[in-house]
Amino acid sequence: MPTGQLRGEGWGKLRQDYPEPDVITAVSGICIFGARVGYEDYSNSTTIHPNLKTAIAEASTVSTNILLELNQSRLEVFPNLNSLPSHFTASPLGLTDKPDGDKSRFHLLSYLPRYMSEIKGGIPRHYGAIQYSGIQVPIQPVQQFRSNSILIK
Repeated sequence: MPTGQLRGEGWGKLRQDYPEPDVITAVSGICIFGARVGYEDYSNSTTIHPNLKTAIAEASTVSTNILLELNQSRLEVFPNLNSLPSHFTASPLGLTDKPDGDKSRFHLLSYLPRYMSEIKGGIPRHYGAIQYSGIQVPIQPVQQFRSNSILIK
């Protein structure tokens, strides 16, 4: 995710009462410096995918939702296509039903255009490996602090 995609001042309001300082530091860093998510497609083109049928059918709902996000400083506005960051890709928007009958907007980040043979084509294999810590990692503090500890999954 390129620098400047998340507006730090908007997220700052959400972070004020969050109990985990490490998470606050991570989110702040992503807002300021961006985040590497492993995608390394080196094309210089801007890609804007069309929205899904659900978003097109209820365009006013999508527009209202986006205006709410803008008013809370959670989105950044680019005045024209030339001002977009290099390698910019806009994923399609869609709507899904919520249990209360309302609609929820989502970004289809795994969208696969017809011309692409594989969605993971731009992600090197070494980014796809996840290594979980062993059971000994959470057990060690419990052993160290004994009855003064609580282990929560």
